[in-house]
Amino acid sequence: MYFDNTRVERHIVDIILRLKRAGFETYLVGGAIRDILMQRVPKDYDISTEGTPEQIRDVFGRRSARIIGKRFRLVHYYHGADIIEISTFRRAPLPSDGEVSGDENAYGTAEEDAWRRDFTVNALFYDPSSKRVVDFTGKGIEDTKDHVVRVIGDPMGRLEEDPVRILRALKLVGQYGFKPEPSTAAAISASLPLITQCSHSRLSLELEKIIRRPYSHSIFQAFHDFGLLPYYLPFFSEEWGTPECVYMLELLRERNERILQGSYRDSVSLAIATACLPYIERTLRQDSSEERGWQYFRGIEKVIHKTILKVFAPFHFPKRIVASAVGMIMLQPSMLNMSRKSNNLRNKRYLHARELMTLQNKFKWNDPELEAFWPPMASPQRHPADPGDGQRRIKRKPRRRGNDRPAKDSYGDMVQCGNPEG
Repeated sequence: MYFDNTRVERHIVDIILRLKRAGFETYLVGGAIRDILMQRVPKDYDISTEGTPEQIRDVFGRRSARIIGKRFRLVHYYHGADIIEISTFRRAPLPSDGEVSGDENAYGTAEEDAWRRDFTVNALFYDPSSKRVVDFTGKGIEDTKDHVVRVIGDPMGRLEEDPVRILRALKLVGQYGFKPEPSTAAAISASLPLITQCSHSRLSLELEKIIRRPYSHSIFQAFHDFGLLPYYLPFFSEEWGTPECVYMLELLRERNERILQGSYRDSVSLAIATACLPYIERTLRQDSSEERGWQYFRGIEKVIHKTILKVFAPFHFPKRIVASAVGMIMLQPSMLNMSRKSNNLRNKRYLHARELMTLQNKFKWNDPELEAFWPPMASPQRHPADPGDGQRRIKRKPRRRGNDRPAKDSYGDMVQCGNPEG
């Protein structure tokens, strides 16, 4: 397959070449190679090198490179607003490693690193200096061309080792139209219940990645087709095939298409509101779908919040994101009935609320006057971005001087928000 190296961003190449000049074998690895081979633009880039995290940090300096993690230590390199993950080659831990077998910091060679990865299509390495793709498993390029998901090693053993790989395999099915090869498909089917043994934090993080990206509707379809929904999202499983579920998938598909077209942002809060709106409408009213909105009553905000939690149970999104989703849903009745225009335009969630309204308009009313009434920009009196999806704003306490200085432990730890790939 032809690899279009012009699709690799220049700063990524520069990082790799800088590590190579420092004497460390280094590659661009994983999903970015697969995406470029498929003539797609990579969503993000991962780099792997033989340098240890400390050596990587020494190359770039402490201001630009930060070591994170304990069980799996790697470096976050900060390039403007982007964070590039740089990992050290790993090998599968051996019994002789003793305590090391409890973590994932057993360093190895590039080939050993490739063989410990999950799927052949994710085990491709690219060297920009020689402009060649290295396929250590011998199946990665072929499987990318044929759209095949193949677990590296014994499929059942690797899925038992980390059941989250089930999710990632089916994400490839839903997002790219891949098909598991027979032994991988059989292992997925046999190991579905194991997903319930994974930590809620990891599964919640995977769910946030799924619903943020513009393929959520097809990934949910793949989860249903392979029987994962009862173990992962039981509410979706129970509702599958209902009018509300069909409408939900239509709304998500339209939202995702608009993200790919560049007209919508990949907002988690908007995705949550979009997925939950049909069930919220069913809860709040039983009237004809032609009616716009619903009647306000005391406690409606709690009902909306409770419905969102029910739809995605047993997993939880950050409170600020759920609050943002509730807020844009609360704006719908006044927007659909074209009332309280000045108040809505000043609302910090106006832009997402308008996007949610235009999605409904496409399927229910197709009213051009409705969309023309609400301008596609917020009032300059309010910041147009929804803070629910971005960096968490950290309020710093004013500095105190002299005898008023607080004790050393009186300040809370700063929270770094992010969504690193596992």
